[in-house]
Amino acid sequence: MLKKILLAAVVAATATFAQINVGATLGANLSTLKGDDAEDIGTSIGFQAGVAGKFAVPVIPLVLVPEILIDMRNFSYDPGAEYNITTWALDIPVMARFSPMPVFYIEAGPQFAFNLSTSSDKVLGKDISDIFEFNTFEFDFVLGGGTDILPFVDIDFRVVLGLSDWMSGLVGEKGGDPWDTSNLQFMLGVTYWFL
Repeated sequence: MLKKILLAAVVAATATFAQINVGATLGANLSTLKGDDAEDIGTSIGFQAGVAGKFAVPVIPLVLVPEILIDMRNFSYDPGAEYNITTWALDIPVMARFSPMPVFYIEAGPQFAFNLSTSSDKVLGKDISDIFEFNTFEFDFVLGGGTDILPFVDIDFRVVLGLSDWMSGLVGEKGGDPWDTSNLQFMLGVTYWFL
């Protein structure tokens, strides 16, 4: 019984002294697709913006950083005629951050992404969504590092590696294999912690 009371006291004290921050984040990304069926995919620049939380507990050297981002991904697809593709996604990365030095951190974690829309310029009267069907959910792994050398500002670089297929197949194709294409992004972002 005494052990349970002590454990509850430690948990309560830790929660009481936890440091919580809220911030706004903005960044640029270089997007493409990877996989066996991604040989005709090019890269292009997009952006992401959203809100972030930072939960630090003094007795543990890890910081949890969940974010909610609107992500605009641009890339091209050229199977003989070039489509410039834009995807809008709602990204929810949950990063575990470790600081080996006072002003530098490394981070990694899962990302849950929801495809809000995918479109392209029309080529021969067809949009890319007239040809392919796209998955609405995507699971990614994110790895990166950054600095908090400025007060209330984090600057970071991340690599997003898709672990699930982005294209589910051709429109009207029943029971076919999904196309081996998954997200690959390189991101440079800034977060301002205002709370």
